[in-house]
Amino acid sequence: MPQCYRTLSVCLWLLTCVSAGPIAAADGGSVRLVIAAGRPLRVRLDERITVKHLGQPVTATVLEPVYAFDRVVIPVGAIVSGRIARLDMPSKWSRVRTILGGDFTPRRTPSLQFDTLTLPDGTRMAISTAIGAGREHVTLAMTSASRPTSVASRAKEKLSYQAKEAVRASKRRVTDAIAAVKAPEKMSRLKELAVSQLPYHPQYIHAGTIYNADLLAPIEFGDVTPVERALPEDAPAPRSILTARLLTPLDSAKTPRGTPIEAHLIEPVFSADHRLIFPEGTTLEGEVTFARVARSLHRNGQMRFLIERARVPGRDPQPLLGSLYAVEARQDDRVVVDDEGGTSVANSRTRFIPPALAVMALSAAADHDHHRRFDNDADDTEPVGERANIGGRGVAGWFGFGLLGAGLGQIARPAAVWFGVFGSARSTYSNILGKGSEVSFPADTVIQIQLSPGQTLRPSIP
Repeated sequence: MPQCYRTLSVCLWLLTCVSAGPIAAADGGSVRLVIAAGRPLRVRLDERITVKHLGQPVTATVLEPVYAFDRVVIPVGAIVSGRIARLDMPSKWSRVRTILGGDFTPRRTPSLQFDTLTLPDGTRMAISTAIGAGREHVTLAMTSASRPTSVASRAKEKLSYQAKEAVRASKRRVTDAIAAVKAPEKMSRLKELAVSQLPYHPQYIHAGTIYNADLLAPIEFGDVTPVERALPEDAPAPRSILTARLLTPLDSAKTPRGTPIEAHLIEPVFSADHRLIFPEGTTLEGEVTFARVARSLHRNGQMRFLIERARVPGRDPQPLLGSLYAVEARQDDRVVVDDEGGTSVANSRTRFIPPALAVMALSAAADHDHHRRFDNDADDTEPVGERANIGGRGVAGWFGFGLLGAGLGQIARPAAVWFGVFGSARSTYSNILGKGSEVSFPADTVIQIQLSPGQTLRPSIP
């Protein structure tokens, strides 16, 4: 029996040493800074690219700092370079839709590949990436609760200094991100818009388009002495902002209530005395608490989720309560975040204007009295036959079949009427009668989580 006890004691001692190893190495030893494979580099194209052929050179700038454990290893402004690696043809249905809109350009989807990273200090290193579709006009949709309404209401908020500083820092990051992705050269955009109305036109990848370049192989930056770790009972300040990227894709039509979700911190979290609470890569876990699919009559989808735990590698999960503070989305998606962290899609206030204009254009094109103009006001009376209904036919044809339809509508009035009917029906369905938009956040979407006002962390009890 004594021998059994000694053996058991030795086993328990070895198990304790193995369990304490990573913490001791993190606290007193060195850590290896590694950006793991699968981690996306968020980059922005520097210049507009006219898509011509495979192998065209492409250059982009790193949009957000990339952290490894407790520090930045790839700063904002680093350059990635590569080429157009593949040109994918659109699906048949997508091709039919563009043709019905009067656009005969074969919209090939370019796939980029970056193979070189250049840091601001001139250091160059080889990388291997896989890149999805790019997004334009990206912004951060923020909860209205983050916008103070008055001096009196702000004075009533009894927050700690650390919490206020965290919120201010988060707002600065939001402002910087929005400023970084504003589309440059408005005149250039207007020219491109005019060119895009042609039946056949060049295809562009616009400057400012943002891509997630997922690393296919890890990047190592050597061993460093880490920042001192915080105590297990230390917690982020109440209302602190945690910046993460979604690992679980979310869609109000496909993600039901109760679905577990995960996200990874892309920025470390420190205590007030700059001790490390959560390193980069910490997993945030939660679940979807509400989901509603989009319905007819343009009723849009809705979704809400909560973060409930933080899982640091090598440690037990810690309770954590936070809701959505801001989420990255395209401006055209019109995503809004309510005071409780719920997300929905706001309908455009101008969505009734296109159907109304299309109906007016159809009425003008169908007018047998050719002397009526498109504006149809009192000064339009002219002798019949002296003036063709150029305005009405042109606008009706444009609503139905773009510039080509506007031209064909001048040849024959029945063609203009047919285009006008098609354009009116399509515009009315898409803006009024059809199904609304779903709330959708793909994997790697950047989110910001705000902790609850009374947030505390305690070691979980097994």
